[in-house]
Amino acid sequence: MMLFDVKHRLYYEAVNSARPKMAPIRQDRAWGYVWKTVNGETVKFWIDFRRGRYMYFEYGRKWYRVAYLQANERKSEHEVLAGAMIDLTVDGHQLLFMKGRIRRQAALAG
Repeated sequence: MMLFDVKHRLYYEAVNSARPKMAPIRQDRAWGYVWKTVNGETVKFWIDFRRGRYMYFEYGRKWYRVAYLQANERKSEHEVLAGAMIDLTVDGHQLLFMKGRIRRQAALAG
């Protein structure tokens, strides 16, 4: 599955996942969430701000994970350091959730 960021025109690979363990006991983790719109529905995207690199979200009674920094392998290292990476930890992205793989979409576009 993949998410398509409408504003930035980027694809994010979403992988099936289990619900993250957000236990109330201390695990040296700090969970938080941001709101995003997925196919017209408001969805919470959970992230571990201390040591996570994935965001977790529930859609259609299934859990998925997605890396929260994305450039779709089109950016050079210099561009990434200059802030060209899109950070999903910001509230309010409008996303489309669809079937498919990112590599296939890149091949169709190119």
